[in-house]
Amino acid sequence: MEIDVTLAIVGGSLLALALLSTVLRRLLLSGVLIALLLGVAVGPEGLGLVEPGVWAGDERRLLEEVTRITLAISLLGVGLRLTRSDVRENLLRVASLLGIGMFGMWLLTGLGAWLVLGLPVWSALALGAILAPTDPVVASTLVNGRLAQANVPRRLRSTLLAESGANDGLALPLVLLAVLMATHSSGEALSDWAVESVREVGVAVAMGLALGWATGRLAELVVRRREIEATGLLGLGLALALLALGATHLAGGSGILACFVAGLAFSAVLEEHVREELDNVQETVTRVLILPLFLLLGTVLPWSAWREVGWAGLAFAAWALFLRRPPVVPVALARSQLDGRERAWLAWFGPMGAAALYYAILVGDYGIAGYDTVYAAATLTVCVSVIAHSLTATPGVRWVARRRLRTVVAHPLRADVEEQP
Repeated sequence: MEIDVTLAIVGGSLLALALLSTVLRRLLLSGVLIALLLGVAVGPEGLGLVEPGVWAGDERRLLEEVTRITLAISLLGVGLRLTRSDVRENLLRVASLLGIGMFGMWLLTGLGAWLVLGLPVWSALALGAILAPTDPVVASTLVNGRLAQANVPRRLRSTLLAESGANDGLALPLVLLAVLMATHSSGEALSDWAVESVREVGVAVAMGLALGWATGRLAELVVRRREIEATGLLGLGLALALLALGATHLAGGSGILACFVAGLAFSAVLEEHVREELDNVQETVTRVLILPLFLLLGTVLPWSAWREVGWAGLAFAAWALFLRRPPVVPVALARSQLDGRERAWLAWFGPMGAAALYYAILVGDYGIAGYDTVYAAATLTVCVSVIAHSLTATPGVRWVARRRLRTVVAHPLRADVEEQP
């Protein structure tokens, strides 16, 4: 009965959101935000219609697995969406965001956790690492759709997607460093961290490249020979995401990073018309999976832990929202060709979401000091980010569009060049 109620609510929500998507966009409401609020409404703190802990046992493990699968499919979709031209055009910008940007976000967020929440240094840095990656699940909702594609330059959309795809997996070494330093002696922690990080990232990159390239080649072969039905072709992206996630994890690597790399390799091999067809399907699958994830999150939010953290939790969430990314990104992109308005757009739109949830649950396996506070602060910050970035998504797109309109009026040829990937 409990599962049937859950399925009915999820199905009804997907149907309503699909039918009302344009209306919700005009009201500055996103499907992610509506799903989160609906989860709260039907969860234990609301109407009590859905209680995952009753039929799933460990609700955190349920959230972890749903998050991991959603991330895998979303990340493969991000990789598939990025063309070779996108990668070449945005390589330096993304590298700066992954280097200077992510390292700065880690330290600033960790500083806030230490000052505001009073966590031990390495536990605070673990929380900083949890919240450092830009979430591809929420970010994809910000750059997709007709409004964003018509008004946000492709280089901005591609930069945000590439950054969010890569730094989810690359945040793992930061998470590992913090938790190992928090639970081991310094010498032992550093040696274990070096081995573990190289293994996780190295295996992920190797497996992702191999699986993505091989799947792309096989897809091209069967397409040319007309030995695959359209329905079979449309399932390739989903199959590759699940294969990369599971096989890489079994091999000892980061399945999340492998999915993004596999998507990039897959995209690079495919012919353009096949890639576009797969991309459209993958985007639809991702949208369908995003909403149940945030509905589930709404039903399992740690309200009692939030109450224990108190106002300090909200103060930290505000710190993370305004001081995690906005001060760092303009510095990281100072030498880029983006103007001040475009750098400001990227500085604000770096949402925290599914990736932070995944790492927040993962950190619990290491038994760090103050973990309950870490988990409470991470989930609270994710909710604040979802609300803030959902409500500002449409105004942000229009704000960038005004800059483009002035460019088109003053320099029509330059605007046309800038829109190229």
